[in-house]
Amino acid sequence: MRQKIIKVGNSAAVTLPASFIREGNLKIGDEVLVETMPRYQAALIKPKKADKILRLSPEFFSWLDRISREYEEVIKELANR
Repeated sequence: MRQKIIKVGNSAAVTLPASFIREGNLKIGDEVLVETMPRYQAALIKPKKADKILRLSPEFFSWLDRISREYEEVIKELANR
């Protein structure tokens, strides 16, 4: 799904489609956690209630970063297929 960043007062926002809210078992007013991953130009949005369940260790992120650097060219080649 493609969404636009919109201006809301002095802030910015991204709207979430109803299907995303429904499939994520979310409702208006729920808190979500937004984690950014600049290296991958990505963001992860997850329910706050899932924070304890979905928490990944710093060691995992370190491993992921090391592997992605080591196999960067292979990953890019696979992404282009």
